[in-house]
Amino acid sequence: MGAFLIPGSLCEELERMMNSFYWGSKKNGRRGINWMRWEKLTLHKSLGGLGFRNLEAFNLSMLGKQSWKLMTDSNSLLTRVLKAKYFPRRDFLEAPLGHNPSYTWRSLWSNQSLLTLGYRWKIGNGSNINVWPMPWIRNLPSHKPPTLPPPNLEELTVNQLMNPDLLSWNYNLVHSIFDPQVAAAVTSIPLYTRPMEDTRLWKVSTDG
Repeated sequence: MGAFLIPGSLCEELERMMNSFYWGSKKNGRRGINWMRWEKLTLHKSLGGLGFRNLEAFNLSMLGKQSWKLMTDSNSLLTRVLKAKYFPRRDFLEAPLGHNPSYTWRSLWSNQSLLTLGYRWKIGNGSNINVWPMPWIRNLPSHKPPTLPPPNLEELTVNQLMNPDLLSWNYNLVHSIFDPQVAAAVTSIPLYTRPMEDTRLWKVSTDG
């Protein structure tokens, strides 16, 4: 499950076997009792379920961990091999499926939309972050500016919103581009005391 996308039909068959094992035993020719719906059983115990695995979701989460490495660890052997073959001049999230892909690549590629929803950028020097389409403003729900870019600023990067030393925001420029709410959210983002590389964080976890 950490390398291949398991067909949904196989996941359903395995879940039926699990369900039958717990609730469907037949004694004296009588059918067992289904105490709860399977969707209820797969909820976490804190939510009133029993914490059984939803195998399709578990499969996607395992693949997501591998795909995350393609985004964050450029030195790993997995990243170097797949990048050289499938997205040599692009980011993983922009990579196409390609022609005649391996099943491993097809499986990892299937997580692009999931990862797009779950990450944001942590600002370093800001040179790799386009202001408009990328999620980077941590205090906004979408982590992106809610307005369309002004003319001639479509390719604006975050480092261009900083002073030349890249250690502080250019307040006048930020307030001239964004409305007060967005400008306040931008300027509240702390910057490093020395230039650093931009990095991706998993926004739904406390440690990124």
